[in-house]
Amino acid sequence: MKCLCTILGILFAFAGPISADQITLFGRSFDKSLAIYGSFTVPPDPTERARDNAKFELYVKPSITLHKFSDTTALVGYSTLAIIGNAEGHDYDNKVTFLVGAEIQHCLSPAVRLSFGAHLKSELEFATRVTRTRAVLAADLNHYKTSEPKWIKTRLRDGSRLVLSGWANYRYPGSLHATEKHNGLLQGSLKLAVSVPFKDTRMAIAPFMSIKAKADHKGRAFNNVLEPAIGIDLKIPFRQSGEIAVGTKAVYQWRHATGTSASGILGYVKWYKEF
Repeated sequence: MKCLCTILGILFAFAGPISADQITLFGRSFDKSLAIYGSFTVPPDPTERARDNAKFELYVKPSITLHKFSDTTALVGYSTLAIIGNAEGHDYDNKVTFLVGAEIQHCLSPAVRLSFGAHLKSELEFATRVTRTRAVLAADLNHYKTSEPKWIKTRLRDGSRLVLSGWANYRYPGSLHATEKHNGLLQGSLKLAVSVPFKDTRMAIAPFMSIKAKADHKGRAFNNVLEPAIGIDLKIPFRQSGEIAVGTKAVYQWRHATGTSASGILGYVKWYKEF
């Protein structure tokens, strides 16, 4: 953790004036952004042991565009500070993490972005005071597209739209624990929603169906999951590029490594704001 903070300290020592969209380092200007996002979920998953638990996550992610190879490809540097907690105090979900890294981002289309890179990550467990640091290889895919098919235009309120969103990532290793040193983790999610304006407000009601999947090299039960769900969100925009989602979903979880399953109803609040 100390070495990561030192790296940031060196960068800020050479930083010049900061504008709304750019930062000056070593006499050069770079595009920058800051994303703050997180969630509060009750219970955190549908398994029996999680029924009386709750989980909180908060992420702060600044990034700068170090070099643009073209209009669609760039080298981006980033860091992420995360605070994760749960009501029952489980070590694996009760910690602070920090990482700093770089990635090549490539936009396949306005709706699809790929990225490949690596980061150095550290974590501190609050209860045990155990710290870990490791380099992690990373690959990500993000998709977000809206459309207004004819059936939506003719049957729903003006401003309604179909939203297809998804993400996938691969991490090697998938965890900083020593036992996971040589275990990679692949996971992803796909969500189809119909967003309908709520009366005469800026809010929207969005019923959805989704599917989430995880798999790792070593067949860990908790890392090999298929999870379809149906639910509904209330989307509440705030300021520019900000949104709060309050929702609930019915989830079925199948752990394909062990053949076990669980189901339940989850409630959550999620938020996202980009500066």
